[in-house]
Amino acid sequence: MLCKQTPTAMKTTADLHELGEEIEKHVHKIGQELYDFVDRVVPKHTQAKDFRPEADIIVTDSTYSIVMDLPGLTKKEIAITRKQDVLTIRGDREIELQEGQEFKRQERKSGAFMRSFALPEGSDASKITATFRNGVLTVQLPLHHEDEQSTHIPVQ
Repeated sequence: MLCKQTPTAMKTTADLHELGEEIEKHVHKIGQELYDFVDRVVPKHTQAKDFRPEADIIVTDSTYSIVMDLPGLTKKEIAITRKQDVLTIRGDREIELQEGQEFKRQERKSGAFMRSFALPEGSDASKITATFRNGVLTVQLPLHHEDEQSTHIPVQ
């Protein structure tokens, strides 16, 4: 038995096909608008001088450590100084393009940075060590806990 389509059934199929095309156009338009919105809201590049590396401070019974991620730097680009009880780490990370290159989007931060850390009491600042491996700086200093002898103070 052959099923004949009536003109009404054919019109409904055509209407559904048109509706599907219309939905596809709107979805595409929404996707493009969303892409354009994100492109406007998220900056294509950041200001050059906003690199501020984060640090972890790790303490054990015998050591005080500062661990800082410094990707893209070399040992020569890092300066560590101590003045009294303050340790300062400085550096400068530049992201350079080769001839003929330009950023379409720049999200990695660059520029000069400086971080200062108060050294804990009981630290031996004369024995500070620093290592730099795989973009991670580790500064360690030993802690010495002198056993304080109690002294009797007479009340007068």
